[in-house]
Amino acid sequence: MMRFGMFNSVNGDRRYKAEDFAQYFATFIGNGIFVRPSDCLQILANGDSMSVIVRPGKAWINGYYLINDEDYTLSLDKGDTTLNRIDRIVIRLDYTERKMSVQVKRGTLSASPVAPILKRDADAYELALADVYVAKGSLNISQAIITDTRLNNNLCGLMHAVVNQVDTTTIFNQYQAWFDHYSNLKADEFNAWTEDQKTSFLLWRDLEEIAFQTWSADQRAAFDTWFETIRNILDTNAAGNLQLQIDQHKEDPLPHKFVDAGVEYKYGWRVEGGNLKFIYEEVE
Repeated sequence: MMRFGMFNSVNGDRRYKAEDFAQYFATFIGNGIFVRPSDCLQILANGDSMSVIVRPGKAWINGYYLINDEDYTLSLDKGDTTLNRIDRIVIRLDYTERKMSVQVKRGTLSASPVAPILKRDADAYELALADVYVAKGSLNISQAIITDTRLNNNLCGLMHAVVNQVDTTTIFNQYQAWFDHYSNLKADEFNAWTEDQKTSFLLWRDLEEIAFQTWSADQRAAFDTWFETIRNILDTNAAGNLQLQIDQHKEDPLPHKFVDAGVEYKYGWRVEGGNLKFIYEEVE
């Protein structure tokens, strides 16, 4: 349904209800208490009694407002004889009763109590100002057992700006959808590039392995050929040279040499007349 407003009425053709104005205000005034003064609608203990004081202040709920001009007193039930409870002080917008008020929501008795759940439906809407822990046997309320909930946005909150919150859900979802699409696209491209690089690397590695194996085989074959050639040379020449040296030594009458004062001599031993004789001569 499309609606509009507000326009002057001509012969009663433009009539508006209170909820029309509330809906209008709710578009730019968020739920919560006013930020000033700092004790706006604060809940205080009221001396030695089972009552609390609601300090002056203002609040808005769904386009409807509440103004408290002076200290307002609320009474609580005394403590149970055996179990504890938590009472919650709330601002209540009652659509059925067509009013706003500050009330006490009595908690459920328990050894480990919890605060009552706020009502937020088509019949009423509530904001929590404070929770009061009422221990078993309590006959009075002290400030120490009062938990201020005014700054908890889930329970109450401060009306700190003309617009309570800008709804960016739609544009965020658009950006998120674009980001997801872009991320998936780039992820696919990166995966494809990675596979290409992997394939290229494996091909290069295989080619390098083949080339290395071929080179290694060639080098080994060349070394084996060289080694066989050297071994044959050593086997033939070394033996021949050694035998030649042995023969020369046996045939040489003076096979040994020594140097004395820069002069080289050849010497040997010879048997003459049945005696071993040392002989030497200068090498020219």
